[in-house]
Amino acid sequence: MKILLIGAGAIGGTLAALIHNAGYDISILEINQAARDEINEKGIHLYGVKGEFHEMIKAYGSVDEIDEKFDIVIIATKYSALKAVAQSALKFLKDDSLVVGMQNGICMEELAEIVGKKRTVGCMIGFGATKHSVTDIEMTSLGEMYIGMPDGYHPPMLDELNKIYNCVLPTLISDEIIRRQYSKLIINSCINATAAITGETLGVMLDDKRAQDLFLTIAREAMHVAKAMNIKVPKYGKLLYYNLLMLMDNKPYNAICKAIVLLVGKTKYKDVKPSTLQSLERGEKTEIDIFNGYIVRMGEKYNVPTPVNAKITEMIREIERGERKITMDNLAEFYK
Repeated sequence: MKILLIGAGAIGGTLAALIHNAGYDISILEINQAARDEINEKGIHLYGVKGEFHEMIKAYGSVDEIDEKFDIVIIATKYSALKAVAQSALKFLKDDSLVVGMQNGICMEELAEIVGKKRTVGCMIGFGATKHSVTDIEMTSLGEMYIGMPDGYHPPMLDELNKIYNCVLPTLISDEIIRRQYSKLIINSCINATAAITGETLGVMLDDKRAQDLFLTIAREAMHVAKAMNIKVPKYGKLLYYNLLMLMDNKPYNAICKAIVLLVGKTKYKDVKPSTLQSLERGEKTEIDIFNGYIVRMGEKYNVPTPVNAKITEMIREIERGERKITMDNLAEFYK
C-alpha cells in the first residue's frame, strides 16, 4: 500500500506523521522547495493532544520527481489549489486508486470532475492543528472523522483507507458524506468567521454576547439553506444539535442553543486559533469562500436569504485587501 500526501500544512502534516508512525509507506509532495528540503532534513515534529512524534518522511518537491503509482493520494492543499493539484495527480493513479480531498468545505464534485467519481473520497475532518513552522505542528483538538464516496459507492479500497485513517482518529465510513461535511461546514463557518473578524480565540470571543448571537445566526442561516437543499444535517460531536437552531424564535430553545455554544466553545475549542485567522495573520488569502461563502452561494441558488453570512464574508475579504482591521469592534457592525 503506497500513499502520497500532497500539501504538508497543519492538516496534511498531522496526517502524514500519524500515518507514517503507524507503519504505512507514505510520501509527501511539497512544491515549496525550501519546505521540501527542510522536511527531508528534519522530518515532521508533531506534538499536542495525541502525544509527541518525530517522523522522517520522504518529501518530493515536484511532480517530475515522482515516477511511481500510488494506491491512495491525499490532497491536503487549500481549496484554491484543489483542481490543479488533482489534475497533476492523475499520473500517479492506478485504476482502483482513491483520491481523498481533505479540504474543510464541500468539494467532492470538483474533485470527481477531474479524477472520476469512483476514485473520489470526501472527508469530514475531526481534528484541529496549528502549523508553527514547516516541520513543527501542534495537534490542538481531537474528534472523529468520516469518509465516503459519491452516491454511497464502496469499493474494497475504501475499507483499506478506513483502516489507515483509524490510525489518526476513530473514523467511520458514511454513505451520505455530504451530510457529515455540511455538519462540519456549519461549525467551521461559525468559528472561522467570528475569529477572523475579531482576532480572538473562541474562548475569549464568546465572553461577548454579540459574538454569541453572531455565532448562532451564522449557523441558523446555514440550517435554512440545508433545509432548502434537502440535506438532513446530523449533530456535530456530542452536543451540537443543529435542529434546535430552527426553533430559536422560541426563547427557551434560544437559551439552550446559547448554553451549548458556550459549553463547546469554552471547552473543546476555547484555545484554538482557526485556520482563517491564521491565514490572515500570515498575510495569505483565506478560504472563506468554502465556508460562509458557500452558504451564501447556496442561499442564492435556493432563494434563501443569508444576510449575516454575506456580510461577514465581505468583511473578511476587506481584511484580506487591507481595507479593514481585525478587532472586536467589528462585531458592532451587526448591531447598527
